[in-house]
Amino acid sequence: MEISFTIDLEDPTGVYAENGRYVPMTYRILDLCDSVGGRKATFFSVGRVAKANAGLIRNIASRGHEIAFHSHNHVSLTEEERARFFLESKEDKDRLEQISGTPVVGFRAPRFSLTPATAWTLDVLAEIGFKYSSSIMPTAVSLFGFPEAKRTSFFWPCGMKEFPLPVAQVGRWRIPYLGGIYLYDLPMFVVRHFLSKASQDEVLWTYTHPYDFDRDQPFSPMPDTPLWVGAVLWEARRRASGKIAEILRISPGSKRLCDRV
Repeated sequence: MEISFTIDLEDPTGVYAENGRYVPMTYRILDLCDSVGGRKATFFSVGRVAKANAGLIRNIASRGHEIAFHSHNHVSLTEEERARFFLESKEDKDRLEQISGTPVVGFRAPRFSLTPATAWTLDVLAEIGFKYSSSIMPTAVSLFGFPEAKRTSFFWPCGMKEFPLPVAQVGRWRIPYLGGIYLYDLPMFVVRHFLSKASQDEVLWTYTHPYDFDRDQPFSPMPDTPLWVGAVLWEARRRASGKIAEILRISPGSKRLCDRV
């Protein structure tokens, strides 16, 4: 079993200061990767991170990790407009490639907001040169859930490959279990059970955020996030680093998502 490790590189405050708390937390994740056998990961970076701290992007790439794209300003795709999305995505892709010295071919929609209503963004991304997306949650348990979507990887009409968020089928429900609050609050024996039932055709990946590793940050509301959701995520930070480390130890491989295209 091979589980790719992915990180959504963003600043929950929306400030994107050069020395924001997301910076040392990202280095904490990099050190975790080093501690579990030199694990390689995929970092989906918001475009504003590259503007704020190019050195962080350069350091991630220099350690052999993949740099991918997580939109310019971390807004849901439902809020995007085609011309602006094209311009910002192209500029950010070029900037990330210049800083990292590597091709940037992967995209993840903020909040997994790729649905039939926002699928037009894929044509824009393909035109710019992206090769894959990791942007849909094939379940009804999320605001931007896409329950009709396949659980296994597939190609969109534009030619981009999609790696859906791994979910477990429990009765009529599909439960995400390899990232975010789902992973942090599920007992580990349940996660292991779901992994044992995963299809060989599924591309498995877990995800986290720099703020998940920030146990010392005082609670504050997250932009565009319900207060109760922010509170639950903040409380779950006590378990995040341990859960992620255990998942990485379960899977000895270190394929980045770009290695699976």
